[in-house]
Parts: sequence; structure tokens; C-alpha cells
Amino acid sequence: MAISENLKRLASAFTVRDIMVTIGDLVCATGESDAASLSKSHPDFNLIPIKNGNGLSAYYSRDSHQLSQIVVPDLIGDGTGILDLVDILESREFVFVLGPKHIDGYIHFSDLNRSLVKFTFYVLLQEVECVALDLVKARLTDDDFLEGTLGTRRFAQIQQSYKRAGDAGQSIINYLNIADALKLARGGGKLGIEDSTIQAIKRVRDGAAHVSENLVSDYRDVMKLAEVKSQCLQVLRDS
Repeated sequence: MAISENLKRLASAFTVRDIMVTIGDLVCATGESDAASLSKSHPDFNLIPIKNGNGLSAYYSRDSHQLSQIVVPDLIGDGTGILDLVDILESREFVFVLGPKHIDGYIHFSDLNRSLVKFTFYVLLQEVECVALDLVKARLTDDDFLEGTLGTRRFAQIQQSYKRAGDAGQSIINYLNIADALKLARGGGKLGIEDSTIQAIKRVRDGAAHVSENLVSDYRDVMKLAEVKSQCLQVLRDS
């Protein structure tokens, strides 16, 4: 199954410009000594950008206490898609965003918790869930298949939720989560996917669906998020 047009449009519609911190909102210094002082008074900031005229030329690192010039590897274009940003941040904790004429903003890996990023991942994971269920749609009314694949305890939970809904419950399938869908597709011989990957996908889905949860809690989670993105796109390409 080809990646849907909706997902393709979404991938190009939201870019780093939509989630970056603009220059006007950054705490900037005018030189190294000023940057060191600002870094001490703003200990939550990883770096302090340094202005040169109307643009940025360098930054002072809180952790290394060193001044570094902004070079090409520190820059990404303002049209970079949000899904592509995840791969870029997998190898570095921050980037500066280059606009048509100068550096327009800054992105830290924690910006991956912004609502537009969560929405993008929610749509991606919804596509994966729909594809997984579609791969085994002919067997979704087979209680033996559902129970045998998901386990007696999980199947009982799903049944209980369905019965509790009463007349409002349209189908038992409505009470499956994305982990259930992927396990069923695997159990039906349609997907080769490991339990660790399924659980990682479910964690990202939970983070994307709930306002109070994050996609990344620390920098190590960026690599996990990039892996989930890669696995999901692979499922969509192969199915």
C-alpha cells in the first residue's frame, strides 16, 4: 500500500518554521563575556546565541563553556519537514534555521514535544494502525484468532470494554489499540515486527495522543522516536 496522499501532504505542510523559536524570542548575547553571564543567569538554556548586527554568528555552550561559530552543519533550511527534522536531531541536540536571507530561528530537541510534531506523529501512527488492521480484516471477526494472538487477558479486556459500551459499541475492533493491531497483523503472517518495536510505537502513540505526555523526555528518546518513524514508514511502504 502506498503512503497515503494525506500523509504526504501533512509531511510537507508542517515544517521547522512552524515550531522553531524565532530570533526575536531568543535570549541573545553581544559577545563571549556577555554570553557567559547570560548562561549563568539562564541555566536551563543549553546555549546562548551571539548576535552580530541583525543576524547570529556564534553561540556559547552552557556545558562546554566555549564559544563556537555557527557553521554549515549547524544549519537547516526553514522548509525542512517535521518528520525529516527527527532524523537530523538524532545526531545533534539543536540546529539553527536558515531563512531566505539569514538565520531566522533555533530548534532544540525538546521542541519535538510541540503540538504540531505530536499531531504529525499521531496521523502517521493512525495510518499504520489502519494498514495493520486492513491486512487482517477478514479475520477480525474470528474470536479464536483474536484471543490466540492477543492473549486471553487482553482479549477479555477488549470484550469487557465493548460490552460496557452497550448499544453505542459498533464493533469490538473499535477497542483495539495500535499494539493490538500490529500484533494481529504479525499473527496473521502479514508483518514481521518485534515486540520491542510494537511497544515503542505504542509509547509514541500515547505521547502523541495526550496533551500531558511528551514524545521525548530526554535526548536519548530522540533516537527512539527516529526509529519509530523509520519502522512506521517501512510498514506503510511494505504493506
